[in-house]
Amino acid sequence: MPAKHALFAAVVMTVWEVAGLFANPILWPPLHDVVLAFGSILFDGSLVAALGQSLVLLVLGLAAAFVSGLVVGVLVGRSRMVERSVLPFLGALYAMPIIALVPLLLVWFGFGLTGRVIVVWLIAFFPMLVNVYAGVRDTPEDLIEVAHSFNLRGELSLLRNVVLPSAVPLIMAGVRLSIGRAIVGMAVAEVYLRLGGIGALISTYGSVFRTDYVLACILPLPLLGIILTKLAGRVEHRFQYWRPQAT
Repeated sequence: MPAKHALFAAVVMTVWEVAGLFANPILWPPLHDVVLAFGSILFDGSLVAALGQSLVLLVLGLAAAFVSGLVVGVLVGRSRMVERSVLPFLGALYAMPIIALVPLLLVWFGFGLTGRVIVVWLIAFFPMLVNVYAGVRDTPEDLIEVAHSFNLRGELSLLRNVVLPSAVPLIMAGVRLSIGRAIVGMAVAEVYLRLGGIGALISTYGSVFRTDYVLACILPLPLLGIILTKLAGRVEHRFQYWRPQAT
């Protein structure tokens, strides 16, 4: 399988390079120009500094999305009254294009770190909420009955021993989806404000039509998403030790 991946990557890079040699470099620069641009911003320190600022924003927004999505998802999934009262409003907000709210959010919460964290949080919040809600709501009734037969009562005990463990696959699916959305939110907030981070670099080079540098700045974002998703997969495996392994 790694050999197939390497062959596919080699084909993609070859097609990119050949197409770039015959295309307008503003529209499609050849791969070697992007690699040179990546080396330039890496060794002059601008990429590392920007990536550090972006990671602070990403971690804060993502942590807020995880915690709030978990808490609200459990409340909505376990309480029919809360579900009927809150779910229609959450559904309406989820259907709203969050990008259109960015200018308003920045006016309300400021153009500094707080406003940008709110943007990342809001974009990453709903995938986490929807998956936690679905996982908690669909807890198998037979598991609840077995827990009751062992005299396991009380909402907190059920949550800790039955509901949350059974919802782990959906919760972790929400974590993985939130990671991707948070990276998009981070780039959107930074491109919009141009105050720092990867988004500011993208915006700066885009304004002078240096497409090779723009692509070089974008490259770390999918790599960051892959790394964080892999880490989430390891955490998921850690919390699913009790599940039977496939043979």
